[in-house]
Amino acid sequence: METIAAVFDAFDGPAELGRAIGTTTEHAAGMRRRNSIPVTYWPKLIAAARERRISGITYESLTHMHVERAECRD
Repeated sequence: METIAAVFDAFDGPAELGRAIGTTTEHAAGMRRRNSIPVTYWPKLIAAARERRISGITYESLTHMHVERAECRD
């Protein structure tokens, strides 16, 4: 998994990702718009990915996605 958009795609969009991490569709959609998933949701996200057999969502990959995102803005 290389991008935050790919994470949302793997969960079939903000509604499912929101459900998986315990937040609303609206909040998850905001994360998608900002291209950022707050670190407080990472443990639930990683666990949900594991349960759904979605590979490539790890602390390391999420860190890389967010670092790449930040470097693109500089």
